[in-house]
Amino acid sequence: MNAPFTARTLYGYQQRAATFFYERDAAFLVAPLGAGKGAAALTALAELIRDGHRRHALVIAPKLVAATVWPREVTLWPHLAHLRVAVLNGTPERRRELLAAAPAREVTAIGVDLVPWLVGELAGLADDHPLFDVLIIDETSRLKDPSGKRARALLKAAGRFRTRWGLTGTPRPNSSMDLFMPTAIVTDGTLWGRAFVPWQKRHFRPRDPFGREWAPLPGAEERIAADFGTVAMTVADEDMPDLPPLNVVETHLQLPDTVMATYRRMARELFTTAEGRTIEAASPMIATGKLAQIANGFLYGEGNNDVVFVHDLKIQWLKELVESLGGEPLLIAYEFIEDLRTIRRALGEVPALGGATSAREALPLIAEWNEGALPLLAFHPAAAGHGLNLQHGGSRMAWFSPSWSAELTEQAIARIYRPGQTRHVTVHVCVAMGTVDEMKRDRVLGKMSAQEAFRRHLEQI
Repeated sequence: MNAPFTARTLYGYQQRAATFFYERDAAFLVAPLGAGKGAAALTALAELIRDGHRRHALVIAPKLVAATVWPREVTLWPHLAHLRVAVLNGTPERRRELLAAAPAREVTAIGVDLVPWLVGELAGLADDHPLFDVLIIDETSRLKDPSGKRARALLKAAGRFRTRWGLTGTPRPNSSMDLFMPTAIVTDGTLWGRAFVPWQKRHFRPRDPFGREWAPLPGAEERIAADFGTVAMTVADEDMPDLPPLNVVETHLQLPDTVMATYRRMARELFTTAEGRTIEAASPMIATGKLAQIANGFLYGEGNNDVVFVHDLKIQWLKELVESLGGEPLLIAYEFIEDLRTIRRALGEVPALGGATSAREALPLIAEWNEGALPLLAFHPAAAGHGLNLQHGGSRMAWFSPSWSAELTEQAIARIYRPGQTRHVTVHVCVAMGTVDEMKRDRVLGKMSAQEAFRRHLEQI
């Protein structure tokens, strides 16, 4: 059995971050994944409440993080134990009841998926309501899309909050353009304004006639980073407590010639045949998803429950990996629902943290994993890739296929590779050669190196 969570004391960089927040009404904390950004923000909040400056914080976080991590955070730190936390979830009626009771506690957490509903509910409240004291956005990159209804809704309400803090380990997952919307919300437009397109045109130029891709103008990246640095505190890697080694092991699978023929036909002609069935893709984008399915061993026909078998090489790889570990706990990242079904057919009813897993179901699974009681736990990176603490339950992770997203890849690995991990961490990745698996891997590696370069630049300004 692994040691359970224990009460801790803040690291020096967390104390500095708490002071940074305490002294500012608009601020970001950029810190490596697992750095304890939430504890720093809650420490600043507790001190503001103690000194009579603020009464309450509204926390917006990824759905599962809001429901599991933030309520537990106050139990891990003795100086935060007096803070009362509630999670806004369940039916709209229940959420309204909890929202009405906010003045009776210090922290209210809500999933980012409910932001449009939340902004609508806040519209009827007076400006001096405690809910407008402090806004904490955990993982600001979730609001990076300027056209997203969550980000747009929150931007409209941002000015009503007296204090706004943003927490992130990946401030620009794809490019510097990802910084605009979170910064507009946290600074209420005082840094770069509130309109994305004029700002974009000042700093970037289109790479194609349709404006699908943009490249920074000379010197733009440096100017953007310097501006952002005026409202952000960055924690350097060397400030973090030492972590054990991290090793990424890629296994390259050569798919059979017949499978590759199926694959190439889908890529070139947007349709293919498998098991006597003809499967079509309505567009190149849909075909890309079909290619990822073939790489994993199947094809969807008329829906997620209509599945055509293609090959079993990846599940055989996973079975062999599990057997070789001899009972050592393993986290398994999957992409498609059919991947999870395949895993369960081969390895039994493996519990999972995914889109269909409610917060109530997730809490005991996380606890069991961290207690060492689960030999296998599957998860979907989009559902469990941010903010969860899983480092106490194991140090092995397997990816059934690479992810398209650098941010989700980095965030998911950080579930076990974070402070509190005491063992060598190994991440196993299965890559079908000559398929989109290689494209996904290369794309992620490129984005992660750009992300790291940007973060290091922030440390120097």
